[in-house]
Amino acid sequence: MNGSVLIRWGASTPGREAKSLEVFGRAVAQFERYTKEGRVRGHREYFAITGPQNGFMIADGEVDELMKILGEEDMIRLTAQAAAIVSGFEIETYAGGDGQTVQRLTSNFEESMKQLGYM
Repeated sequence: MNGSVLIRWGASTPGREAKSLEVFGRAVAQFERYTKEGRVRGHREYFAITGPQNGFMIADGEVDELMKILGEEDMIRLTAQAAAIVSGFEIETYAGGDGQTVQRLTSNFEESMKQLGYM
């Protein structure tokens, strides 16, 4: 199933700005490695020019592999470090991005609602 991981970060904790750039650089390098290994299809980083968040990274791939990556020790350490040095750090996993996956998710939702008697 096709999906994405969205990693959001807010402002650096005062006094930890240099460390936040260091950890961000390691996150980009790690996802670049995952891309070269074929574990993710790619990743992109964005910085806010409006709004309260400083930016986000989005990595695309198979949901199963993305979830596996998020549970690995090196990723757990990296996310702990990021959470310690920026505000509003969040990781969310999504499924979708192509017609087949959206159709599958819609069918699953519809079947679940039928089982509950709502449809």
